[in-house]
Amino acid sequence: MKIEIGESLMLSYLKHVKKCILYQTNWKVSSNWGITNVAFDKVQYVYNKIINHTEFSDIFKSELNQLIKQSEIDVIGLDSNNTIFTVDIAFHEAGLNYGSKIETKNRIFKKLLRSYLTLLAYFPDKKYELLFSSPKVNQATEIIISDYFKVLENNFSDENVTFKYISNDKFNEDILLPTLAKTDNNSDTNELFIRSITLNNLFKEKFPIQKNNLSSTTILNQTIPLANINKKYNIEYGNELELLPDIETFRKKLLEVHRAKWTILYSDGRTEKGIWDARNITEASSIIGNIRSGYLRNWKQKGIMKATFEVTDL
Repeated sequence: MKIEIGESLMLSYLKHVKKCILYQTNWKVSSNWGITNVAFDKVQYVYNKIINHTEFSDIFKSELNQLIKQSEIDVIGLDSNNTIFTVDIAFHEAGLNYGSKIETKNRIFKKLLRSYLTLLAYFPDKKYELLFSSPKVNQATEIIISDYFKVLENNFSDENVTFKYISNDKFNEDILLPTLAKTDNNSDTNELFIRSITLNNLFKEKFPIQKNNLSSTTILNQTIPLANINKKYNIEYGNELELLPDIETFRKKLLEVHRAKWTILYSDGRTEKGIWDARNITEASSIIGNIRSGYLRNWKQKGIMKATFEVTDL
Protein backbone atom coordinates (compact mmCIF):
# COMPACT_ATOMS: atom_id res chain seq x y z
CA MET A 1 0.00 0.00 0.00
CA LYS A 2 1.29 3.44 -0.90
CA ILE A 3 2.31 5.48 2.13
CA GLU A 4 1.91 9.27 1.98
CA ILE A 5 4.00 11.41 4.33
CA GLY A 6 1.27 14.05 4.37
CA GLU A 7 -1.31 11.53 5.57
CA SER A 8 1.09 10.29 8.22
CA LEU A 9 1.60 13.86 9.45
CA MET A 10 -2.16 14.41 9.67
CA LEU A 11 -2.65 11.14 11.55
CA SER A 12 -0.11 12.33 14.13
CA TYR A 13 -1.87 15.71 14.18
CA LEU A 14 -5.25 14.12 14.95
CA LYS A 15 -3.74 11.76 17.51
CA HIS A 16 -1.56 14.18 19.45
CA VAL A 17 -2.92 17.69 18.81
CA LYS A 18 -6.65 16.97 18.42
CA LYS A 19 -6.35 14.13 20.95
CA CYS A 20 -8.30 11.59 18.93
CA ILE A 21 -8.55 8.22 20.66
CA LEU A 22 -9.42 6.40 17.43
CA TYR A 23 -7.77 7.27 14.11
CA GLN A 24 -7.16 5.74 10.69
CA THR A 25 -5.71 6.66 7.32
CA ASN A 26 -7.34 5.83 3.97
CA TRP A 27 -10.78 5.26 5.48
CA LYS A 28 -13.32 3.82 3.02
CA VAL A 29 -17.00 2.94 3.11
CA SER A 30 -18.07 -0.71 3.05
CA SER A 31 -20.95 -1.84 0.84
CA ASN A 32 -22.14 -3.95 3.78
CA TRP A 33 -22.98 -0.95 5.92
CA GLY A 34 -26.57 0.14 6.18
CA ILE A 35 -28.03 3.64 6.57
CA THR A 36 -31.09 4.25 8.73
CA ASN A 37 -34.09 5.92 7.16
CA VAL A 38 -33.75 8.93 9.44
CA ALA A 39 -30.08 9.36 8.53
CA PHE A 40 -30.76 8.90 4.82
CA ASP A 41 -33.47 11.58 4.85
CA LYS A 42 -30.96 14.03 6.34
CA VAL A 43 -28.32 13.04 3.79
CA GLN A 44 -30.81 13.43 0.94
CA TYR A 45 -31.81 16.87 2.21
CA VAL A 46 -28.21 18.10 2.36
CA TYR A 47 -27.38 16.52 -1.02
CA ASN A 48 -30.31 18.36 -2.64
CA LYS A 49 -29.19 21.57 -0.98
CA ILE A 50 -25.71 21.12 -2.47
CA ILE A 51 -26.74 20.32 -6.03
CA ASN A 52 -29.25 23.18 -6.05
CA HIS A 53 -26.75 25.71 -4.72
CA THR A 54 -25.47 28.09 -7.39
CA GLU A 55 -21.83 27.78 -6.29
CA PHE A 56 -21.67 23.99 -5.79
CA SER A 57 -24.20 22.58 -8.26
CA ASP A 58 -21.50 21.32 -10.65
CA ILE A 59 -19.15 19.49 -8.27
CA PHE A 60 -21.00 16.15 -8.06
CA LYS A 61 -21.30 13.99 -11.20
CA SER A 62 -22.71 10.91 -9.44
CA GLU A 63 -26.03 10.07 -7.83
CA LEU A 64 -26.17 10.15 -4.04
CA ASN A 65 -25.89 6.38 -3.41
CA GLN A 66 -22.91 6.00 -5.71
CA LEU A 67 -21.29 9.11 -4.28
CA ILE A 68 -21.31 7.71 -0.75
CA LYS A 69 -20.18 4.23 -1.84
CA GLN A 70 -17.11 5.85 -3.46
CA SER A 71 -16.29 7.91 -0.38
CA GLU A 72 -12.69 7.79 0.83
CA ILE A 73 -11.15 10.00 3.51
CA ASP A 74 -7.38 10.48 3.88
CA VAL A 75 -7.45 10.52 7.69
CA ILE A 76 -10.34 10.17 10.14
CA GLY A 77 -10.36 10.40 13.92
CA LEU A 78 -12.74 10.38 16.89
CA ASP A 79 -12.03 12.21 20.14
CA SER A 80 -13.42 11.59 23.62
CA ASN A 81 -15.94 14.43 23.20
CA ASN A 82 -17.78 12.58 20.42
CA THR A 83 -16.36 14.76 17.63
CA ILE A 84 -15.29 13.16 14.36
CA PHE A 85 -12.43 14.79 12.47
CA THR A 86 -11.83 14.20 8.78
CA VAL A 87 -8.74 15.37 6.93
CA ASP A 88 -7.93 15.46 3.24
CA ILE A 89 -4.42 16.65 2.48
CA ALA A 90 -2.73 17.55 -0.79
CA PHE A 91 1.06 17.86 -0.76
CA HIS A 92 2.11 19.21 -4.18
CA GLU A 93 5.65 20.60 -4.06
CA ALA A 94 5.01 23.06 -6.90
CA GLY A 95 1.74 24.22 -5.33
CA LEU A 96 -1.74 22.71 -5.06
CA ASN A 97 -2.87 21.75 -8.55
CA TYR A 98 -5.61 19.40 -9.78
CA GLY A 99 -5.72 21.00 -13.23
CA SER A 100 -7.16 24.48 -13.76
CA LYS A 101 -7.90 26.73 -10.80
CA ILE A 102 -11.62 25.98 -11.12
CA GLU A 103 -11.00 22.23 -11.33
CA THR A 104 -8.77 22.48 -8.25
CA LYS A 105 -11.46 24.38 -6.37
CA ASN A 106 -14.15 21.88 -7.38
CA ARG A 107 -11.99 18.93 -6.33
CA ILE A 108 -11.48 20.39 -2.85
CA PHE A 109 -15.15 21.13 -2.22
CA LYS A 110 -16.19 17.77 -3.62
CA LYS A 111 -13.93 16.10 -1.04
CA LEU A 112 -15.26 18.19 1.83
CA LEU A 113 -18.94 17.89 0.95
CA ARG A 114 -18.77 14.18 0.11
CA SER A 115 -17.10 13.58 3.49
CA TYR A 116 -19.87 15.60 5.12
CA LEU A 117 -22.58 13.50 3.46
CA THR A 118 -20.76 10.30 4.46
CA LEU A 119 -20.52 11.35 8.10
CA LEU A 120 -24.22 12.20 8.14
CA ALA A 121 -24.96 8.73 6.75
CA TYR A 122 -22.86 6.63 9.11
CA PHE A 123 -22.24 8.87 12.15
CA PRO A 124 -25.50 10.83 12.46
CA ASP A 125 -25.24 11.68 16.15
CA LYS A 126 -21.74 13.14 16.25
CA LYS A 127 -20.17 16.54 15.84
CA TYR A 128 -17.97 17.01 12.77
CA GLU A 129 -14.83 18.95 11.95
CA LEU A 130 -13.88 18.60 8.28
CA LEU A 131 -10.49 19.85 7.14
CA PHE A 132 -8.79 20.26 3.79
CA SER A 133 -5.11 21.15 4.10
CA SER A 134 -2.17 21.83 1.83
CA PRO A 135 1.29 23.16 2.72
CA LYS A 136 1.69 25.14 -0.50
CA VAL A 137 -1.03 26.91 -2.46
CA ASN A 138 -0.25 29.59 -5.02
CA GLN A 139 -1.86 32.98 -4.45
CA ALA A 140 -4.33 32.94 -7.36
CA THR A 141 -5.65 29.52 -6.37
CA GLU A 142 -5.69 30.51 -2.69
CA ILE A 143 -7.95 33.48 -3.41
CA ILE A 144 -10.50 31.36 -5.27
CA ILE A 145 -10.57 28.66 -2.59
CA SER A 146 -10.85 31.19 0.24
CA ASP A 147 -13.77 32.97 -1.43
CA TYR A 148 -15.70 29.75 -1.98
CA PHE A 149 -14.87 28.57 1.51
CA LYS A 150 -16.73 31.52 2.97
CA VAL A 151 -19.78 30.45 0.97
CA LEU A 152 -19.38 26.88 2.26
CA GLU A 153 -19.21 28.03 5.88
CA ASN A 154 -22.19 30.37 5.55
CA ASN A 155 -24.42 27.71 4.01
CA PHE A 156 -23.40 24.40 5.56
CA SER A 157 -21.74 25.07 8.93
CA ASP A 158 -23.65 25.03 12.21
CA GLU A 159 -22.97 24.34 15.89
CA ASN A 160 -22.26 20.66 15.10
CA VAL A 161 -20.46 21.06 11.77
CA THR A 162 -17.20 22.94 11.19
CA PHE A 163 -15.33 23.20 7.91
CA LYS A 164 -11.68 24.24 7.89
CA TYR A 165 -9.15 25.10 5.19
CA ILE A 166 -5.51 25.38 6.26
CA SER A 167 -2.66 26.20 3.90
CA ASN A 168 0.70 27.96 3.54
CA ASP A 169 1.79 29.81 6.71
CA LYS A 170 -1.18 28.53 8.68
CA PHE A 171 -0.34 24.94 7.73
CA ASN A 172 3.07 25.34 9.30
CA GLU A 173 1.77 27.35 12.24
CA ASP A 174 -1.40 25.39 13.06
CA ILE A 175 -0.46 21.84 12.00
CA LEU A 176 3.24 21.15 11.50
CA LEU A 177 4.76 22.96 14.49
CA PRO A 178 2.09 21.97 17.04
CA THR A 179 2.37 18.34 15.91
CA LEU A 180 6.14 18.39 16.35
CA ALA A 181 5.77 19.98 19.78
CA LYS A 182 3.24 17.39 20.95
CA THR A 183 5.16 14.39 19.62
CA ASP A 184 8.62 15.21 20.97
CA ASN A 185 8.38 12.46 23.60
CA ASN A 186 6.34 9.96 21.57
CA SER A 187 7.93 7.10 19.67
CA ASP A 188 5.13 5.09 18.06
CA THR A 189 6.84 3.18 15.26
CA ASN A 190 3.57 3.15 13.29
CA GLU A 191 3.79 6.91 12.75
CA LEU A 192 5.98 7.34 9.69
CA PHE A 193 6.19 11.11 10.00
CA ILE A 194 7.41 10.97 13.60
CA ARG A 195 9.92 8.24 12.72
CA SER A 196 11.31 10.40 9.91
CA ILE A 197 11.87 13.26 12.36
CA THR A 198 13.55 10.88 14.80
CA LEU A 199 15.85 9.70 12.01
CA ASN A 200 16.73 13.30 11.19
CA ASN A 201 17.64 13.95 14.82
CA LEU A 202 20.12 11.07 14.85
CA PHE A 203 22.32 13.11 12.53
CA LYS A 204 21.68 16.60 13.88
CA GLU A 205 25.32 17.03 14.90
CA LYS A 206 26.31 16.70 11.23
CA PHE A 207 24.62 20.01 10.42
CA PRO A 208 25.50 23.57 11.52
CA ILE A 209 22.39 24.03 13.67
CA GLN A 210 22.20 26.96 16.04
CA LYS A 211 20.69 25.70 19.29
CA ASN A 212 18.60 27.48 21.87
CA ASN A 213 20.09 26.73 25.31
CA LEU A 214 16.84 27.73 27.00
CA SER A 215 14.82 24.92 25.43
CA SER A 216 14.80 21.21 26.13
CA THR A 217 12.89 20.48 22.92
CA THR A 218 15.38 19.03 20.48
CA ILE A 219 13.04 18.69 17.48
CA LEU A 220 11.83 22.25 17.31
CA ASN A 221 15.18 23.95 17.85
CA GLN A 222 16.68 22.90 14.56
CA THR A 223 15.90 23.39 10.91
CA ILE A 224 13.72 20.43 9.92
CA PRO A 225 13.72 19.43 6.26
CA LEU A 226 9.92 19.12 6.14
CA ALA A 227 9.62 22.76 7.13
CA ASN A 228 11.05 23.64 3.71
CA ILE A 229 7.51 23.22 2.40
CA ASN A 230 7.15 26.73 3.77
CA LYS A 231 10.51 28.48 3.38
CA LYS A 232 9.25 31.51 5.27
CA TYR A 233 9.12 29.30 8.35
CA ASN A 234 12.52 27.65 8.00
CA ILE A 235 13.54 29.17 11.35
CA GLU A 236 13.89 28.18 14.96
CA TYR A 237 10.74 27.89 17.02
CA GLY A 238 11.53 27.20 20.64
CA ASN A 239 10.51 28.02 24.18
CA GLU A 240 11.53 31.67 23.87
CA LEU A 241 8.02 32.38 22.49
CA GLU A 242 4.77 31.41 24.21
CA LEU A 243 1.21 32.11 23.03
CA LEU A 244 -1.40 31.67 25.76
CA PRO A 245 -3.30 29.46 26.29
CA ASP A 246 -2.40 27.78 22.98
CA ILE A 247 -1.82 28.88 19.41
CA GLU A 248 -5.28 27.96 18.06
CA THR A 249 -7.16 29.77 20.83
CA PHE A 250 -4.76 32.72 20.64
CA ARG A 251 -5.33 33.11 16.88
CA LYS A 252 -9.10 32.91 17.22
CA LYS A 253 -9.28 35.50 20.00
CA LEU A 254 -6.74 37.82 18.34
CA LEU A 255 -8.87 37.96 15.19
CA GLU A 256 -11.81 39.00 17.37
CA VAL A 257 -10.26 41.73 19.54
CA HIS A 258 -7.07 42.63 17.58
CA ARG A 259 -4.88 43.24 20.62
CA ALA A 260 -2.72 41.19 22.93
CA LYS A 261 -0.67 41.76 26.09
CA TRP A 262 3.01 40.95 25.81
CA THR A 263 5.73 40.44 28.37
CA ILE A 264 9.41 40.14 27.44
CA LEU A 265 12.05 38.87 29.85
CA TYR A 266 15.72 39.72 29.20
CA SER A 267 18.86 37.87 30.27
CA ASP A 268 19.92 40.82 32.48
CA GLY A 269 16.74 40.50 34.55
CA ARG A 270 14.77 43.31 32.91
CA THR A 271 11.09 42.83 32.12
CA GLU A 272 9.11 44.84 29.58
CA LYS A 273 5.34 44.82 29.11
CA GLY A 274 3.04 46.31 26.53
CA ILE A 275 0.03 45.90 24.24
CA TRP A 276 0.25 44.61 20.68
CA ASP A 277 -2.05 46.55 18.35
CA ALA A 278 -2.94 43.81 15.87
CA ARG A 279 -5.53 45.59 13.73
CA ASN A 280 -3.64 44.62 10.56
CA ILE A 281 -3.78 40.89 11.34
CA THR A 282 -6.18 38.92 9.10
CA GLU A 283 -7.23 35.29 8.79
CA ALA A 284 -4.43 34.76 6.27
CA SER A 285 -1.72 36.34 8.43
CA SER A 286 1.09 34.38 10.05
CA ILE A 287 0.81 35.21 13.75
CA ILE A 288 4.20 33.81 14.70
CA GLY A 289 5.80 35.36 11.62
CA ASN A 290 4.53 38.81 12.59
CA ILE A 291 5.79 38.46 16.16
CA ARG A 292 9.19 37.20 15.06
CA SER A 293 9.69 39.91 12.46
CA GLY A 294 8.72 42.56 15.02
CA TYR A 295 9.10 41.95 18.74
CA LEU A 296 11.52 39.02 18.37
CA ARG A 297 13.68 40.29 15.53
CA ASN A 298 17.32 39.57 16.50
CA TRP A 299 16.07 38.24 19.84
CA LYS A 300 19.34 36.50 20.73
CA GLN A 301 21.42 39.61 20.12
CA LYS A 302 18.99 41.61 22.26
CA GLY A 303 19.26 39.12 25.11
CA ILE A 304 15.59 38.14 25.04
CA MET A 305 15.01 35.00 27.10
CA LYS A 306 11.23 34.73 26.93
CA ALA A 307 8.33 36.49 25.21
CA THR A 308 4.77 35.74 26.30
CA PHE A 309 1.68 36.92 24.41
CA GLU A 310 -1.91 36.69 25.64
CA VAL A 311 -5.05 38.12 24.09
CA THR A 312 -6.78 40.77 26.20
CA ASP A 313 -10.13 42.57 25.99
CA LEU A 314 -8.74 45.63 27.78
